[in-house]
Formats: sequence, C-alpha cells, structure tokens
Amino acid sequence: MLQLQNSLVDLLRTKPFSQITYKEITEGVDIDRSTVYRYYNHKNQVLQAAVDVRLTAFASRLDLTFGRMETIDGYTGRLVDAWTELWLESGGLLAAVSGLGAEPGPQRDWWRARLEPWIEALREAIEVARFVEELPKDGRPARPLAELVMGTCLSTFNNELTVEHTPEHRRMVRDLLLDAVLRTLGRRPGTVA
Repeated sequence: MLQLQNSLVDLLRTKPFSQITYKEITEGVDIDRSTVYRYYNHKNQVLQAAVDVRLTAFASRLDLTFGRMETIDGYTGRLVDAWTELWLESGGLLAAVSGLGAEPGPQRDWWRARLEPWIEALREAIEVARFVEELPKDGRPARPLAELVMGTCLSTFNNELTVEHTPEHRRMVRDLLLDAVLRTLGRRPGTVA
C-alpha cells in the first residue's frame, strides 16, 4: 500500500489532486489490481492513508504539551515551525486533504479528527497561558481560538508553502504567521512573556 501512497505523492508533484485519477495512481505500482481494489476503492482512500502515515510519524516526533518552562510565544513558535516542516515535506498531500476537508461529509469528519489533537493541545496551552497571565483573561473561549489559529495556519501553509519561495520569504511568512497567531490569542506587540 505504501507503493500506492508514493505513487500519489509523485503525481501530486506535477498536478493537483482533483486532476489525478485513481487509474493513474495504480498504474505505477507493482501490485495486482485486484489486491489494490481490496484495500482502496477510491483515490481519496489512498490520500487519507498517505496522510495518516505522515501525521502518525510526525506526531511521534513532536511533543504537543505546553511545557512548564516554555512561554506561549515559544510554544506557538515551536508548533508553527513543526507544521511548516511537515508542510514542506508533504505539502501536496496536506493541501489535497485540506481541500477535501472543506466540504461537509465523511472526508471533513476524517480531517477534523486528524486535527483534533492539535486543537486540543493548543486549547490547553491557551488556558494555561491565561492562568499564568501570559495571555489576557478576556473571556473568549479557548477552543474557538484554537480552531481559528489552526485554520489560519493551515490556510497560510496551503497558500504559501505549496509554491516555491526563497528561504527568506519562508522566514518572513513564518514570522508574520506567528505574529498573527499571537495577536489572535491576545498577545500585543512588545509585550514580554
């Protein structure tokens, strides 16, 4: 099944997911077609499996916990940097699955379930940062803020990191995104954590 996933990754380098056919994905693999159809009936299933593999590996390398010795600035910077790294490795897959996640239905439910650990970790970090007075206790619920931050990050990655840019441009995008995230959370420019 990894062959099918890699075939999809290769195809995503040359064209968008919407233009890739299931037949194209299966043509480049050395597996009997009946075996292929036993595991995947549609190209969306191949996409979801490929994303699951990458997200699982990624999650095993990153601690989502807001550390006691960490500032909210450092924590959000660490998450933005980690997601940027993942997007640079697997941007085509993530952009494709983000598109599927925009429409109501099982794909959106599947995508939201994959994002839930990130949203929950960020929600907890917001609440802790408010408790230790790194963020203002402004009455805004933490969960919608975490969802908004996640959406802002994914939209930015999809728009900026799936196209070629210089390293300087990528750093600028990272800094602007981190600033937008911190402002969304209630941090003001020039405040010290």
